[in-house]
Amino acid sequence: MPERRGGRRPPVFFNPRMKLNRDVTCAVVRAVRESEGEVGFLDLLAGSGAKGLRVAREAGARVHLNDASSEAVAAIRENARRNRMATKVTITGKNANLLLQEVHRDFEFIDIDPFGTPVPFLDNALMSVKTGGYLGVTATDTAPLCGVYPKSCYRKYGAIPLRSEFCHEVGLRILVGYVARAAARYARSIRCVLSHSSDHYFRAFVRVGNGKERAKACLEKLGYVYYCRRCLAHSHERGFFPSRRTCRCGRRMETAGPLWLGGIKEAGFARAVLREAEYIGSRRLVRLMETIAGELAEPFYYDTHRLAKLEGVEVRSMEEIIRALSGYRVSRTHFNPVAIKTDAPLEAVKRALI
Repeated sequence: MPERRGGRRPPVFFNPRMKLNRDVTCAVVRAVRESEGEVGFLDLLAGSGAKGLRVAREAGARVHLNDASSEAVAAIRENARRNRMATKVTITGKNANLLLQEVHRDFEFIDIDPFGTPVPFLDNALMSVKTGGYLGVTATDTAPLCGVYPKSCYRKYGAIPLRSEFCHEVGLRILVGYVARAAARYARSIRCVLSHSSDHYFRAFVRVGNGKERAKACLEKLGYVYYCRRCLAHSHERGFFPSRRTCRCGRRMETAGPLWLGGIKEAGFARAVLREAEYIGSRRLVRLMETIAGELAEPFYYDTHRLAKLEGVEVRSMEEIIRALSGYRVSRTHFNPVAIKTDAPLEAVKRALI
């Protein structure tokens, strides 16, 4: 933990809990560089500069580090000097949104990693990034996105969250859905090539395209999820407006959205990042990417422990449950170590528990 001054955190500190975030970003930029050549990387809210300096050294990108705090800029310069990177990176101390307007279409990759919501920076970042370029977007305000503070989520993201056993995927999809809606305002589209929910944050990597028709097609991937708190059934549908649904058990289903119902990873890209993860040398990163690479695209998941408690049965091993669902598509999920993604109906999942 950073040393406190007068009961407050210092304005610049190194957060060891965000190591995985930095690891994934380095692997992603390496994968992009391997497939597309030179990458210009803007670390918009650089803090101590740890991520951007690693991207410059480990991914070979052309890196620009920026932070509005003069203390942060001083820390970045010192860290760049100590790591012998001072002449290899660009460092500025500008307001993030003003900088994005100045560097219009200069970067293939813009990284937005704030404390809290990324919403204040998304519009300018979406307009500024090169066509075909990438945004890395972090949200650490997981409590609103997961339904703990629904009014806060609606205020920031214009969506209703859902407090449930799969709230982390709902929150991540609300984040990606907001990015898609923001992009469409400027006739831009997105593809979510990779995303994950880890520790206290959500992280999404999207590729940005141009054109009204692509933007419209992107919006057609938005929709709603429906959830029964009595029997734990859930379903989803694409569309601009939610419908009123009653569960088969007779209970009125709760609704969350609008959120992204398209893919939250592209299999080929995930495998490429997994190959680069092995270079980075982080066991946790490799395990995460192995799980994501094998994860079904099916939205949302079932928590086997929660279902077993509801049914009053003892929990079987994950291997036994997966074998019992052999007639369906099924996988583990990185969102929850005791959850499965599957296209099996709820009744079949419950039978697999016995």
